[in-house]
Amino acid sequence: MQVPFSNISYFFYFRCDCYQKNVIREAKPMVENAVKEVYMAHHPKTMIIADLGCCAGPNTFLFISSVIDIIADQTKCTGDDPVELQFFLNDLPSNDFNELFRSIQTFKRSVATNEMTRVPPLYYISGLPETYYSRLFPCESVHLFHSEYCLHWRSKVF
Repeated sequence: MQVPFSNISYFFYFRCDCYQKNVIREAKPMVENAVKEVYMAHHPKTMIIADLGCCAGPNTFLFISSVIDIIADQTKCTGDDPVELQFFLNDLPSNDFNELFRSIQTFKRSVATNEMTRVPPLYYISGLPETYYSRLFPCESVHLFHSEYCLHWRSKVF
């Protein structure tokens, strides 16, 4: 899938992006298993997913696209009612969320184009510009936390 991204930061982002893509590729089976396990254990009407340290580039949309595909396959296989997905994209307030949000409509069009054989779940994307050193969500409100390539920045553990 072509993942949207355009801006002056495009050049800088893609200079560093290859390491992240490799991590995403290697972690894909683990992400798939985690999404399936959470879905099968809870069968939520709305599944809440938080991407911690999402950054501003297209790798964020690779993760979201993967979750959408996994849930679409699961609901098709199980015959369950449609599930809504709520994605919270978290990064420091200095992240360029504006660029990320400008890319959402392009991403949604690409998902609609790629989902010809099945109906993708409804999904919503929100930004959460806050450090994850403090509590971000109420207790038991998130089904799945995801962090592909940011935990190495952590300097303290709770």
